[in-house]
Amino acid sequence: MLSVYTYVIDHDLGLAPNPFWGYCTLAVCKPKIRKSKLLKIGDWIVGTGSVALEKRLKRPSGHYINKIICAMEVSEILTLEEYWNDPRFFVKRPNVNGSLARKYGDNIYYPINNNWGQLDSAHSNSDGSMNINHHKKDLSGKNVIISDNFYYFGDNLIEVPTKFFELFKYGVGEKKNQTPLAIELIDWIKKTQTKGITGDPIDWMNHIQTKLF
Repeated sequence: MLSVYTYVIDHDLGLAPNPFWGYCTLAVCKPKIRKSKLLKIGDWIVGTGSVALEKRLKRPSGHYINKIICAMEVSEILTLEEYWNDPRFFVKRPNVNGSLARKYGDNIYYPINNNWGQLDSAHSNSDGSMNINHHKKDLSGKNVIISDNFYYFGDNLIEVPTKFFELFKYGVGEKKNQTPLAIELIDWIKKTQTKGITGDPIDWMNHIQTKLF
């Protein structure tokens, strides 16, 4: 049976999920979803807005919650090493001095001497050195989720009928849904929304540098 995993997005930087360069990827954060042995090709992952986003960006209560930022169908599940070595995703290796899309690249971890290195990235320390906390959490996810069938709304996040609210996760963690209502949510998105990228990451409103390329 198709599963729909829902979770809240506390920071929408174009990092997790990363919707750029033709693929929506989840390579950092959300380790429980990424390493789940129950996750399968054809399942969906839906990220919604959060109270944390509202507070940090000083938006009124209800501005972001119960609204969808991203919905992605699982088309591939790669190991971190496979992701690092796949030419399709070289462009997702971060360049902190590049555009916002490059700055928040999620292809951060590379194998070295039977261990893992961490590129200078949004998950490093401010001086570019390894952030041990992110390193440990990100690597615990083991895998990278790839989608070539996705809807990324970002700051154009969408409202959904209230009947779907019971599917959403509130707070830390994720929620796995295997119900007719979950399938109905995905069908509703497919019928009413435009695939691909239809908005900028919400947190980009605080940046003034070039967004793409």
